[in-house]
Amino acid sequence: MAEASGTAVLRLLSGQRIADALFAAHPGRMSRADIARATGLSKPTVSALMADMESVGLVRMAEASARSGSIGRPASLYELVPSARHCVVADMGATRMLIGLADLLGNVVTEVELETGPDAHTALERLVTAASSMLAESGRPCHAVCVGVPGIYRPEQDQVEQALNLPGFDGLEVGAYLSERFGVPAFVENDVNLAALGELARLSDEEAGGDFAAVFAGTGIGLGLVVGGELYRGGTGSAGELGSLAVAVPQRDATPVTLEDVASAPSIRKRLGRAIEDGRPSTLDPGADIAEILAAAGRGDTAATMVLSEVAGAMAFAVSHLCLIADPTRIVFGGPVGADLVFIDAVRDGLSSLVTTAPELIASSLGDRATLIGAASMSLRHVRESLITEFLGEQQ
Repeated sequence: MAEASGTAVLRLLSGQRIADALFAAHPGRMSRADIARATGLSKPTVSALMADMESVGLVRMAEASARSGSIGRPASLYELVPSARHCVVADMGATRMLIGLADLLGNVVTEVELETGPDAHTALERLVTAASSMLAESGRPCHAVCVGVPGIYRPEQDQVEQALNLPGFDGLEVGAYLSERFGVPAFVENDVNLAALGELARLSDEEAGGDFAAVFAGTGIGLGLVVGGELYRGGTGSAGELGSLAVAVPQRDATPVTLEDVASAPSIRKRLGRAIEDGRPSTLDPGADIAEILAAAGRGDTAATMVLSEVAGAMAFAVSHLCLIADPTRIVFGGPVGADLVFIDAVRDGLSSLVTTAPELIASSLGDRATLIGAASMSLRHVRESLITEFLGEQQ
């Protein structure tokens, strides 16, 4: 754009303002008069640019809608064309991964679930094969790739570290591998960070106005922090390792007891088994799953209630430190453990005695798709930055 003429640059900037207005209005639609008011551009400028953007397939006319009290022909309403861009998005878990295609508006239009495989390289190969097949079936090119990984991503080295549940990342340049295979920009991010972006994308403007945190508790425990609408990664990209927080003072030369040692799904199941072995009354089998354990605790099952008290107490202790340091207005809990309402209620009760003003605690509504939706949100940000230059720049 820097090398283009002043008129060309102004045209692209005006086109970007129109696109931004249409993105902001979604899922609503806008007339050319609406766009002129929202952008401050003249009606002739809006009309000319809308015609150009429609001719290249970026916008389209939606159903005409008469305004209340209007006379004559209804205004023509416009919207962005969702299929104008597609991105490959993925959530690479320790045992399973979700792979999808996201459109220009961040909707995951198709997805598939696969086994991750024995190591990271196998997982990436399976991802590329599945995504390439999905793109071929859609008949659309790929414009960006975003993948969530179960570890700390170091962008300077393009390396994933501390992916304890998925071996094989050592020496593997994940972003470069994906960019080379798809021929487009590739983004790699910690899975819980992307889940936080996914939650942000689903919050209303009012709800998203304050800083918030997303805590995901399942096989592991992670934290995503959103500050001012942006991810907070910390100085080295390691922010959010809540599961590693010590929740019990160790004896001399002993290993600290971390939150993950207490409140992760495997730890909860082990604690229930020990409680039953110790003679605590229970209607549960020692091999009960997380949902059964928490549901039983909600009914007053003795062993399950004891386990919930320990687990929720540890989480409340960890969250109290988060509140004292980051002071989020809202905490979204996700994962098989975190999103359970019995668990959240217990954490809320424990937190009330630890902090003066507790944040709002809510359950994720996205289930296991939070990371995938966050990946769509991150890839969409890149696409939006280059959208107008790619579409209108072709007409220069």
